[in-house]
Amino acid sequence: MKFLYNKMTMVRNIFVGATMIVATSNVFAHVGLESATPAINASVVNQPKNITLNFAGEVMLMNVKLLDAQRTDIPLNYQVSHDLKKSFKFAVPNLKKGKYTVVWTTMGADGHNMSGEYTFTIK
Repeated sequence: MKFLYNKMTMVRNIFVGATMIVATSNVFAHVGLESATPAINASVVNQPKNITLNFAGEVMLMNVKLLDAQRTDIPLNYQVSHDLKKSFKFAVPNLKKGKYTVVWTTMGADGHNMSGEYTFTIK
């Protein structure tokens, strides 16, 4: 009886350990956007001079786009760098009043890609 109890305890411990490893690796694999300037869903009075993207961990910013309300691409002077950083800042051209969407794609050090977008409005 004690032998069966020890085997069940060992199987349970292996299962719990494996679950923790998988859960932890998934958390570290996906580094998302933590904050931005202009802020996510913000309404600003003045046009921003720069857009800053702050991520929860170090990533390579593979692509960033600025889209207007009609989803037209507004050119940004951003070139891909293979540097791992938590924060990226780039200049914004002259913008009119309206809603804008920032679309980004990153790659973590482990090769996982993440992408997302957020909006802000110039009043």
